[in-house]
Amino acid sequence: MTRSAMTDLLTQPGRIAGLAIALLLLAAPATADPVDDYVTQAMARQHVPGAALAVIRRGVILRAQGYGIANLEHSVPVHPDTLFKSGAVGMQFTAAAVMLLVEDGRIGLDDSVRRFLPDAPRSWQPITIRQLLNHVSGLPATPNGEFRTDYTDDQLLGIIYRQDLNFPAGTRWRFSYTDYIVLGFIVRRVTGMSYAELLRTRVFEQLGMRTAQPIDEQAVIPNRASGYEWRGGRWRHPDWVSPTANSTADGTLYLSALDYAAWAGGLSRGAVLSPTSWALVGTPVTLRSGRTYPYGFGWFLEKEGGHVAWRHAGSWQGFRSAIIRYPGKELTVVALLNADSGDAEEIARHVAGMIDPGLARPPAAPIPEDTPQVGAFVTQLLRAIAAGTADPRAFTAVSKLDFTEMMAEYRATLQPLGALREVAPFGRGEAGDDHLHRYRARYDQGVVEVRLGYAPNGRIGSFDLAPVTAWDAPLEP
Repeated sequence: MTRSAMTDLLTQPGRIAGLAIALLLLAAPATADPVDDYVTQAMARQHVPGAALAVIRRGVILRAQGYGIANLEHSVPVHPDTLFKSGAVGMQFTAAAVMLLVEDGRIGLDDSVRRFLPDAPRSWQPITIRQLLNHVSGLPATPNGEFRTDYTDDQLLGIIYRQDLNFPAGTRWRFSYTDYIVLGFIVRRVTGMSYAELLRTRVFEQLGMRTAQPIDEQAVIPNRASGYEWRGGRWRHPDWVSPTANSTADGTLYLSALDYAAWAGGLSRGAVLSPTSWALVGTPVTLRSGRTYPYGFGWFLEKEGGHVAWRHAGSWQGFRSAIIRYPGKELTVVALLNADSGDAEEIARHVAGMIDPGLARPPAAPIPEDTPQVGAFVTQLLRAIAAGTADPRAFTAVSKLDFTEMMAEYRATLQPLGALREVAPFGRGEAGDDHLHRYRARYDQGVVEVRLGYAPNGRIGSFDLAPVTAWDAPLEP
């Protein structure tokens, strides 16, 4: 890290622990390699106090390293065995637990969910276990419960049962935490144990994931990092949530970089599951129309520069996580951050390109605008989202609940960015039945990327808005 970068780090307003981080970085070896330099600089840009990185090739750990601070109050450094909350990256472990029960003959992929949850609404009858794993069930994105309320299983299921479906099962893809929460309830109904208990006995212990465990805020857990939110130029603790919110199967695990490295080694060896099961995990979902969407069981499945990539990211309570695996190169990179302002996926992808130059991504640039009406609509929609006036009639296959929550989240993203300065197209394509348009919008205080998909009926079938680090940041698949 350069002295000028260090000066920037120390002078940024509100950086409570800037001095402690700086001292740790100054204490690093003078011969720090390019990966170390990149990670520490990315942390400073993204306002991240602590990070852990693991790089695994052919089942061998090339790098397992901690950077910065795990706990700002006590200036505790991050180590390879520091525990971070997994967020939605944990879905791949839930998928493995379900597939173990499929191999046992206790669950069928094409069984109706109502076989295991007979009190579920009749509208759930067409929904299958496979569709939950693939995110094509039509269930809402979130359960719509209160994060600060402790529910019994039946109470939380009752809340989910009352929500409208977004679309008929199998007709569209939409990421849903609820899908995996329901899978967790089914695992408990079938086995009598939580998904985390099943993982401990049949995955974590088998692979040597020695510190992987469910979240328990009241337990005394060695090497547990604290998560932080970057608000108003300073770090703050996230809001407290109930034990229920920290126990569902959509990704409520503590995992270290060493745990992920053991998991990556197991993936390389084809451990835990049979070859047939792993093949199913890595198969893109086929929609009712016959078209595919690049998601398997707990993994996004994409091609990047001609290379197949399995990847997933997660965020939860001031933590960001990302894992990206290139099966053809037997390379896996994991990045774990303890701040919601960080971009773990960007760090993981960039490090992969540093380790293997064939995976490096070029800077992005705008493309010619051949659909000006779409660009004008995106501009109008961004302004409407920021003002809280987006019209749900422009969208299709999304319930009132999901639309309301989605717009509230995106409004919170846009409001701190100031005035909208520029909107430009960056890509086009197809996913499932949708025609996709990718735009970037430059604001006074940042850049966001918009992915908008038009469904066959001409309305918006898919929509995603997320910050990117720069106007020319490399495109993700």
